[in-house]
Amino acid sequence: MTSMKHTEYFTIRLVGLFLGSLLAASAAIAEIVRYQGVPRGSSIKIKGTSTVHDWEVKSTLIAGFMNVDGEFPSDLSTTIVPALKNLPQVNVQIPVRSIRSGKSTMDSVMHGAMKQQAHPRITYVLAKMAPSNVERKSGDPLRYDTEGDLTVAGVKKRITMPIDLVQHGEGGLRITGKTKVKMTDFGIQPPAPKIAFGLIKTGDEVEIIFEWIIKKKQ
Repeated sequence: MTSMKHTEYFTIRLVGLFLGSLLAASAAIAEIVRYQGVPRGSSIKIKGTSTVHDWEVKSTLIAGFMNVDGEFPSDLSTTIVPALKNLPQVNVQIPVRSIRSGKSTMDSVMHGAMKQQAHPRITYVLAKMAPSNVERKSGDPLRYDTEGDLTVAGVKKRITMPIDLVQHGEGGLRITGKTKVKMTDFGIQPPAPKIAFGLIKTGDEVEIIFEWIIKKKQ
């Protein structure tokens, strides 16, 4: 009888531990919040130079998501930029074909240089995110210094970039940032259009400027 009671006790104990684990796992899952890219409002610009004039191309299509946990700051008006215990999961995708200059010849040369047919998307995955040391006042955006893996033309490279976060409407965020990269770092030869007999040469360094609007997924 004593042995049976012990067996029942341990069975109840195991069931309790199992249910507790399930509840803890459910609570952890419930804390994850997903922000999704929205169809309108976002933009990414790529600015560069050439031997003739400066140039700019643009896309308004930034797909992707950001997953954050319960510790992600919900009040962006704080004067202290909070450190994040857990790194947000950020995955961004930009169709190369959506990047345009407004000039079909330039777009054709650009898409060819970016190997659009073999690698139709530019992707970015966040790797590190820490509060910036820049002084901040109440109402200023939250600024973080980030590192992430940018993949262009099938080549992945780690880049650094400061980003700003502000609230955008109900349940939304606006994330902005800019950085400079070199085309040759991604295996892209700066274009020299054949139409100009190669006399027009493009500078290797370009500046990337983006504004990404995301909204909390219900």
